[in-house]
Amino acid sequence: MLEIRQTEGLIDLSDGELIRLFKEGDQKAFQQLALRYMFVIKRKAGDFQNIGIDPDDLIQEGFLGLYSAVNTYSEAGKASFRTYASVCIRNRMVSAVRSASREICAEELTEDIPIKSEDEPENSFIIKENFARLMKRIETSLSKSEKKVLSLYLEGKSYDEIAAELNKSRKFCDNAMQRARKKLSINN
Repeated sequence: MLEIRQTEGLIDLSDGELIRLFKEGDQKAFQQLALRYMFVIKRKAGDFQNIGIDPDDLIQEGFLGLYSAVNTYSEAGKASFRTYASVCIRNRMVSAVRSASREICAEELTEDIPIKSEDEPENSFIIKENFARLMKRIETSLSKSEKKVLSLYLEGKSYDEIAAELNKSRKFCDNAMQRARKKLSINN
């Protein structure tokens, strides 16, 4: 078993090692992954510019997509974590765009957005600040049932699976997720 290290000591670990540490309870491992994948999140958010959604909202959705990827990734799968995380991040953003009643044509999006390196100190600070703000919003804004449904959803479970696990209706789970999304929206 890997020992829990400070964020600075985590920089040389592989994505797989960081995922294992996070699943063992090391929050700093997720912070390191967030630093590593910030450029992916920014690039994907840049793909959706000028469509009426605040870039900060999309970045927050990207963090949720990364969090979901970390919780659901299996090394037994065929895709690398980087590929899997990129898909989860993008899917999360597309869902946010769709929920904002906007139609997106994925073929028209470009990947040529210039971005800053994730190694720059200001990006590290921003990532830590955004992650802390997101976690605080989750803790203070959501009800116990909303947190539980969100947690299970981010683990990759469907509404039907969540409903079965919580012994609730599918509609209850859907409503809880809609309330959680609304409460976590930056515009609220």
